Amino acid sequence: MVPLKAWSKFSSWAYLSCMALGMFLGQLAISIATDTLCVLPVGLLCGFFWVCAGAFCFWAVKAEQDLTGAGVRSMGVSILASFISGVLVFSESTLLYFSIPAILLLLFGLSRLAPPQGNIFRNWRSLLGGLIFGLYLIPYKFAEVPILEFMSSFSIGIFVAAELLVAILCIKRRSLFEYGLAPSISSMLMGILWVVGQHGCFWAIDTKGSLGYAVGYPLTQLNLLVNLLWGVVVFGEYPTKSERIKLAIAVSVILCGGALLALSKM
Repeated sequence: MVPLKAWSKFSSWAYLSCMALGMFLGQLAISIATDTLCVLPVGLLCGFFWVCAGAFCFWAVKAEQDLTGAGVRSMGVSILASFISGVLVFSESTLLYFSIPAILLLLFGLSRLAPPQGNIFRNWRSLLGGLIFGLYLIPYKFAEVPILEFMSSFSIGIFVAAELLVAILCIKRRSLFEYGLAPSISSMLMGILWVVGQHGCFWAIDTKGSLGYAVGYPLTQLNLLVNLLWGVVVFGEYPTKSERIKLAIAVSVILCGGALLALSKM
């Protein structure tokens, strides 16, 4: 999300378009190098779901006028949804006396980061986006296809769905979004970095891995802490002492939750 913070006038839809292109090109290079380029329906489907979730989150940012709050609410719902589906749908083994308090700590810590939300129904877009983000990999879990083959199809699905969505929005508004050179290239680089990180996410939730969906996916959502650190150091967010104390407490709670969640797989 760095380009959206660095260039405030850069449209979130242009960001999605450029990031999707970066994802596609980054994964294409990996697929060619590993001879795993293919098109699997399950990958295309998950890519479509990912874009739907992202679209609801970007819509939420615009409608709710709250970038941080929308992201935090979305992440909280995705953590809860992935944990419940991992335990109930896939019957994954986890020490519930560790994992349940861990999830509660994660959600409580996230709630401390979000501004007062008022009527919860006002934020239905970010909540729905988070729900889809928490469930969109269920088809992949059922399909049990190799990670590299899935990622090839997944990136294609994201690219096609994102560009179609942006094209429809351009037709509706009867004008193109502005694509500045610097934010566009930065967004493409973010897409490439996302692909690298996503490989780690899939290894974490893989059926044959040690973490699984109930624990592995929520732990990958702790990338929020990197986002917060970047915001404080680079963009000067949380400038006052009281804000940083509140941030430190919330981060400490989230880290405790993450540690307990990791222990639940021991």
